[in-house]
Amino acid sequence: MDIKKCDFCKKEIFESPVTAGRGFFTGIRVELCDDCGEPILKFLRKHKLIDKNNKRIEES
Repeated sequence: MDIKKCDFCKKEIFESPVTAGRGFFTGIRVELCDDCGEPILKFLRKHKLIDKNNKRIEES
């Protein structure tokens, strides 16, 4: 059984976590609960890096 906890507040995560990181191969990554990850998601939406469904916006 895989139990995930928020890396910031240590609250147990029941759904999919908000994953933030730097670089694909460096392994620097954190998993956050919805409450702790919301400020990051708001920043990314505000600067049009992700859409309202949290999908990456492709540049044309």
